[in-house]
Parts: sequence; structure tokens; C-alpha cells
Amino acid sequence: MTGATKRTLVALALLLPAPVAMGMGAGDSVNDPALAADQAAIATAERDWGMVFVTGDRQMADRLLDDAFVGIDSTGQVYGKKSTLAGLVTGALNSANQVGPITMHFYGDTAIAQARELQTGPAPEFKPMYRIFTDTWVRRAGQWRLVAAEDQNPGAPTPAAFRADEAQIIAARGASNRAIAAHDMAAFVPFFAEDAVFVWSNGSSAIGRAGLTAAFAGDFADPAFVAYIRTPERVSVAQTGARAAEHGTWTAIKREPRGETRYGGDYAAHWVRSAGGWHVVGELYVKLHCTGPLCVP
Repeated sequence: MTGATKRTLVALALLLPAPVAMGMGAGDSVNDPALAADQAAIATAERDWGMVFVTGDRQMADRLLDDAFVGIDSTGQVYGKKSTLAGLVTGALNSANQVGPITMHFYGDTAIAQARELQTGPAPEFKPMYRIFTDTWVRRAGQWRLVAAEDQNPGAPTPAAFRADEAQIIAARGASNRAIAAHDMAAFVPFFAEDAVFVWSNGSSAIGRAGLTAAFAGDFADPAFVAYIRTPERVSVAQTGARAAEHGTWTAIKREPRGETRYGGDYAAHWVRSAGGWHVVGELYVKLHCTGPLCVP
């Protein structure tokens, strides 16, 4: 859950009455028949809402969405009821949708539902898309209607058997950051495979440990260079456990008499497991922002 989502839930908790039930999964039993009925109604509505993008059922979407509905998708785009209904006519539909166990928090006539969701895109790709959603429902005239939705993309889930590998990769990234900050080539280069490909934010590249050593020697010799900091946002280990994808943000720091320059953006890394552990076989960096006297396009 992002910090923004946490702040939203805290604000709702302060404004709304005390919750009637907390943290109930879709299959949990409750003693209050009315509460159980509300729980079942929202679980059904959530699954109907997911299927709207498979069936293109505009009437169903119209019934589920409040006229004041506001959603934020996993890319940060804001959408409303009108654009949703229009998209069901003009946009590509998903081919399948699966909602996991739903956690519900009830605050009188308001409920918050959270779950993981797997969407399968349209043909011919049938792309799997993973979501974590937080939906807010309000009971109006006896019917639960969706008034707000927020989606996050956690990436492909790491199988439970390889969660330790995910942690190892995150730890290795931290150690790599420390090696760069210390300008320690001997500690930095071993994180890469012998034939690794590294692409800088300006489009230039280096191949293999020898190429990386030559390129980073120039950075380490630059008196203005301070560090490259890579911050993983998600790591997904493959179902076989043989490779992993890392996505995150990066920042470069340089200091010279005119002041400090910071620039950075997004990066992606491809890790492969070998007899010696996890090693990077590819890294790609894209610069998206820069502040300071050394900024260039």
C-alpha cells in the first residue's frame, strides 16, 4: 500500500463512524445477518465490476457506479463514470478477470474493500495484469454504489518459494549502491555477469565486466561525482526461480563549485541466478528529471 493510500484510509477512519467489522475476508462468517448480507453484496458487486471490462456491460457499470464516481488507475490517471461508460464502447476489453479474497471495512453506510486482482488482456496478447485495489462503496437508497477506486500495479507476484530470493536481490542492490558511493570498483563489478549489458540514460552502453570497469572508472575519477542511488520499487522472481525483474527509480548526485546537481528517473534490471548467486545481466536507465548546473538534455 502506498503512503497516499494509507493517508486516505486514516482520513476516512477519522471522519466516519467506528467500523462495524474490520478485516473480514469474503468467505468469513459473521453473526450479524445484515452485515453478512452487506458483505456478500459488496463481494458480488466487486466481481461484477471486474467483469464489466470483460463483457462490456454498460448497464451493469451504470448500476454499480455512483454519478460522482472518481477512479485513479495504476498509472495515476483520473477517470470518472462518463469516461468509463464511453470506454466500454470504444476501448479494448479484457478477456478475463479474477478477484482474490476481499477485505472489507464497514463504517455505517460506507465500506472500503481491498483485494488483489488478475486481469487478462484482450487477444492476441492475453497480457496478464496484476492489480491491488482499494474501493470505497456508499449505500444509497438501499444499494451499494462505487464512489471511489484506486488501483496499484504490484508487478508479477513472486512465488512463495522464492521470496527469500527477492529479499536477496533487494539486499544486493543496497550493497551495490554502497559500493558506488565508496567508489569501490572491486566491490561493485562482481554484482554483474561476465556478459552483462549496461545502458546509461544518455543511450550509451557498456558490455561485460571489462566495459563496466572502464566506464565507471571515469565516474569514480570525476571529482564532482558523489553517487548513483538505485531504489527498487518492486522485484518479481520468475515462476522457475531462474531469473528476476527489478523496477525502480534512480538518482545521480554530483557536486562542484557551482552547486549540486541531481538527476534521475526510472530503471529496469534483469537478474539471473547462477551457481555463484544472483547477478545482473542487463540494466537500462532513463533520465526523467534534473536540477542543478550540470543538467543537459
